[in-house]
Amino acid sequence: MKKMKVGELRNELKSFTQEELIELVVSLYKQHAEVKTTLNGYFIEEFEGDVMNQLRRDIVSLGERASYGSNNLTLLKKGAAIVKQAEYFKEPAFTEGVRIFYLIYFSPYVEQMGELLKVSAPKELEVYFKEFDKLLKRMKEDPYTLYLIKDQVDELLNEIPIHEREQILAFWERQKAWAKENID
Repeated sequence: MKKMKVGELRNELKSFTQEELIELVVSLYKQHAEVKTTLNGYFIEEFEGDVMNQLRRDIVSLGERASYGSNNLTLLKKGAAIVKQAEYFKEPAFTEGVRIFYLIYFSPYVEQMGELLKVSAPKELEVYFKEFDKLLKRMKEDPYTLYLIKDQVDELLNEIPIHEREQILAFWERQKAWAKENID
């Protein structure tokens, strides 16, 4: 069977109406797994990437609004609610990207307000560290996903408290080595 060149394919496609092109793509989508994977990546990941960036902007906006008033003791819960929106993404790297951003963005707040929160709003701190626990669980169960965003993870690990850093960094280095070994 003779194969068309790209130029020949383009010329053929130009003769189709928009409706015919849509039906052709839908038919290819249904028949071929590679086409389905490619189109899902093109449409879903691009959309999720835009939503991820918007959620990050929402976290920054939340933090900026709170800094104008008095000490806001529900800030971490409100931020975690934004992270929860990212849990519906099909691409786990986007979900974890939002979670990591939240953890990094609010780490100075936790460091500065930690003692007050511990006394006045312990559930606030619990919410924040629950997000950190979810990230650690992902590191353990799915190092490949976090390997895709390793720069963000490394940035977060620079922010964590010094007394926990050694153990978590050693664990992360082992996970990265495993992912690199199994990916490359």
